[in-house]
Amino acid sequence: MSVTSAETTALTALPHSVPVPPSQYLSSSTGSTVDNRTRQLQAISSDYILRQCVDPCADLARERRLSSFSPSRLSDFLFGKGTLERERELTALLANDPVCNKKDRYFLSKKERYLRNLKISVRLAELVVGNGVMDQDERRFMYTQLGDPLPTDLHFAMFIPTIKGQGSQEQQDKWLPLAMTFQIWGTYAQTELGHGTYIRGLETTATYDKETQEFVIHTPTLTATKWWPGGLAKTSTHAVVMARLMIDGKDFGPHAFVIQLRSMTDHTPLPGIKVGDIGPKFGFMGIDNGFLSFNYVRVPRDALLMKYVTVTPEGEYRKPEVAKASYGTMIYVRSIIVKGAFSNLAKATTIAVRYAAVRRQTATHPGKPETQVLDYQNLQYTLFPLVASAYALHFTGNYMMDMYNAYMEAADEADYSALPVLHGTSAGLKALCTWMTAEGIELCRQCCGGHGYSHLSGLPDLYQNYVGAITYEGENNVMCLQTARFLLKSLKTAEAGKSLSGQVSYLSKMLKSRCEARADEDFMRPELQLLALEHRAKHLVLVADSALKTLLREGLSEAEARNRCAVDLIRASKAHCYYVMAFCFRSAIDKAKSTAPMVADFLERMCHLFILHTIEKDLGDFLENGHFSAAHAQMVRRVVRQLCTMIRPDAVAYVDAFGMSDYFLNSALGRYDGDVYCALYEWAQHARLNKSEVSEGYAETMRQFTHKEQARL
Repeated sequence: MSVTSAETTALTALPHSVPVPPSQYLSSSTGSTVDNRTRQLQAISSDYILRQCVDPCADLARERRLSSFSPSRLSDFLFGKGTLERERELTALLANDPVCNKKDRYFLSKKERYLRNLKISVRLAELVVGNGVMDQDERRFMYTQLGDPLPTDLHFAMFIPTIKGQGSQEQQDKWLPLAMTFQIWGTYAQTELGHGTYIRGLETTATYDKETQEFVIHTPTLTATKWWPGGLAKTSTHAVVMARLMIDGKDFGPHAFVIQLRSMTDHTPLPGIKVGDIGPKFGFMGIDNGFLSFNYVRVPRDALLMKYVTVTPEGEYRKPEVAKASYGTMIYVRSIIVKGAFSNLAKATTIAVRYAAVRRQTATHPGKPETQVLDYQNLQYTLFPLVASAYALHFTGNYMMDMYNAYMEAADEADYSALPVLHGTSAGLKALCTWMTAEGIELCRQCCGGHGYSHLSGLPDLYQNYVGAITYEGENNVMCLQTARFLLKSLKTAEAGKSLSGQVSYLSKMLKSRCEARADEDFMRPELQLLALEHRAKHLVLVADSALKTLLREGLSEAEARNRCAVDLIRASKAHCYYVMAFCFRSAIDKAKSTAPMVADFLERMCHLFILHTIEKDLGDFLENGHFSAAHAQMVRRVVRQLCTMIRPDAVAYVDAFGMSDYFLNSALGRYDGDVYCALYEWAQHARLNKSEVSEGYAETMRQFTHKEQARL
């Protein structure tokens, strides 16, 4: 792009306090000849505009130069020293591979995106095997970097884990080598057209035939059709299918079966199997979510996964010693969802904070540069708590995975005592973390103004693909009700005089009824913050328990009573899970104080903001139970705003510490170098409408109409 001498003169005349915009920000005409007189006349106007311009790259560079800490130090604490270096190597494998290029993703149709993602799925498998990436966390990281759900997602997320968790050793030896080396591709088929969260209501049947020692898999109703599984329509060769086990007319409930769906020769569906795509969706454009029905399909007896249950050749059903021992896979998936919430919200906040640092709006004085959007208090109040929430999600995800791993180690020794706590915690956290993340992504998009509405920002695509987490693997309100059931059982234990441990111990404590804060700075005391959350949680559990007992005394059934106080139960569950998240965050800081004291100071601000903003959002709860006075509420509001001011100089450093590559972000607005406007302009040139100067439909639509109207005139 050429720069005229007049424009160069205008550039050099810029005051030194204003960074000089690079030449690519100067407009140039194409396809027309401009005379020198016109150029000279325009130079005066260009000079006036350029004096007020600021290079966005310089803005972002200055933010980093003036921050009070090094993001790499914080990254080392978050992910482990040396982790980001290894992750950069893995990212480079993808970014430098032509198949995994993401530049045109937002311009593809649904079919094109599916076919592209199918190629990426195979290429990812080749890269993993070819480069010896055997560590499961590293494989998961590489998949995450692709930033788009793949047709093979459930192969890794559900098919393999279910066989590992519920298959006998013999079954694992049979299926896992095939799945791990990609000789077969699997999915997980549980949800049906007429049933989702209520698993016991599934209608697909698996009837045992003693004579042939086979199961007959059948779809007896339209609503029994499997519906939604990713990779089911066209990709998967096998599936773990949840079906109700029937023996001699007796229903033993849903069980998992490994069933081949397609020929390994030509990939056509096997006899008796009807499979296809469910059509357009809100997101997941690159996945073939499918439907599946069975017409008297026979499978061998060992298709039933039999680590915890067995059906003998004679048809005898032997159930597990612990009724819920097979819950491991379900809890694993919920734990992964909790952990995965971090990367999604961190991605959104990285894009939004970087863009807010370079976007300028409204000059406070005539002739001066406009104000960075990041300096506006209302945007800080929206955006900074989301950054704090991303940090909270990171530590909560680690806590959830640690809980799961500890449980699985104990389960191998037939110790299932931690299951109630794990189940209750994972259900509620799955709900709260996905709600927080989905809402946070949308708020980040709003913070990016009009450009946030463009797919090129990366945020609409992120939201479309993430928001489904509110529903899948357990609808969130139902998850909260499961956690509430656990909380009421724990309360009953406490009321019986028995001690409670872990994250429900507050239910057996005598908590101080009144907050002791006397000044704003008192709300920066960690013990006071946690006490407030404990008090709120216990109060709401007691409210829900009292409401339930009242309804039961009035003669309502257990189910009716729980439905009548469902709102109270959900509120209690959320309050408990917010406390758990705050506890996880605080525990991470306590650890940092002994291993990385400077990091602890940086994290302290974020932890304060997460907890106090959580309190501020729900001040009514704290006022209602008498723990806060009106003066306390005012103190909380002031401290939240003070924290936003404290965090402002380091806002970019806080999101840089997430260590997210431009390849992962795939966003014109979230670029590390801040060159957002060039990126938007250049990226937009790839739009298919720009491949011709006149649209394909012009001749047969607008031209005919316009010429007809002109003739009338």
